Amino acid sequence: MANGKASTMILEAARALRPRILAEREHLEAGRRLPEELTQELARAGFFRIFLPAAYGGLDLTPMEAMEVYEELARADASVAWCVWNGNVHWTTARLSKEVAQEIFADPNTILANSTRPSGRATVVDGGYRVNGRWSLVSGCQISAWFILMCIVHEEGKPRHTPSGAQEFRFMLCPAADCTIIDTWTVSGLRGTGSHDVVVEDRFVPARYASFYTDPIVLTDPRYQIPPHSRSAPGLGVIALGVARSAIEALLDLATEKRHERTRQSLREDRGAQTRLSQAEALVRSARLFLFDAANRLWDDVLGGRDAIVQSRAQVRLASWLAVTSAVQAVDLIYLTGGATSLYATCLIERSFRDVHAVTQHIGVQPRVLETVGRVLFGLEPDIPTFML
Repeated sequence: MANGKASTMILEAARALRPRILAEREHLEAGRRLPEELTQELARAGFFRIFLPAAYGGLDLTPMEAMEVYEELARADASVAWCVWNGNVHWTTARLSKEVAQEIFADPNTILANSTRPSGRATVVDGGYRVNGRWSLVSGCQISAWFILMCIVHEEGKPRHTPSGAQEFRFMLCPAADCTIIDTWTVSGLRGTGSHDVVVEDRFVPARYASFYTDPIVLTDPRYQIPPHSRSAPGLGVIALGVARSAIEALLDLATEKRHERTRQSLREDRGAQTRLSQAEALVRSARLFLFDAANRLWDDVLGGRDAIVQSRAQVRLASWLAVTSAVQAVDLIYLTGGATSLYATCLIERSFRDVHAVTQHIGVQPRVLETVGRVLFGLEPDIPTFML
């Protein structure tokens, strides 16, 4: 189980890596992926084992401890933080057999990528599944040894259904060597994540390498009962907040030398700049408080043996959405205040602007989330399966 020492060490490691990551930013942009040496450094330090259970050699951090790490990495570079966040897919590990988990994570530097898009087909065969499909937005696919890919289960030529009548889905754990990466990631924001497409053609996956959110949890400690989306969605929020914090810091640095072209007034003395900086600071700080509070309350319920009730899950999703939305508003204010300087790729504000807007496109923080949360706030049943909230 995680302890304060592990949490402190990984957070300090994230802070210590900041100069190293900043020095790699141009390589990240040009290569559209994490550089190999930086990736290995992150893996050796344990960044891809943040949520991995201690039973399998992981750090087993709490959601709040992990959020601080993601936020700190995002202050240096959003793509690095995104790949680390996306590589911590251990919401499924507690549902795999111990033998499979121990096999996968025997190498301490193992990295996983994933796609929760059900764009594959897993056909039931003797002993497992035949998998075919193409998945987009598989962040970190070039640095990963295994892919977790969501499939619709088929049997006898048609989709199979669960006893409740719902269509059956499974995550297929596939070796990267059995998959083909298609270069599609030509984008503006989060360019260094290498979120290319992945193709699998007629590959056999043993049944023991398949899992889903609704499977029984093999590791029964209360900490593994936290809903998967309640563990992952806050990461989106803190990455966006980390980007916004980076933009604020960049503006503070810029303001020491930037002057109005005509009046020669210092940017620091400009009343509009002062107002916008105050607004940005308030947006980031208030959203961060809500996000950490919501995550902590749900975590306390889980550790106390209480069910992660729908209302608590909804608050975490709402706080995650607000964190991203507030971060975008804050960065937009900073971008405006920086003037023409904000346009240049040499300015950290420019990168923050592209990256934070890219975060908004993740399905986990789309405005559609507000409809579901609103239903819960009204005392109605959510309009999505509970395990997705």
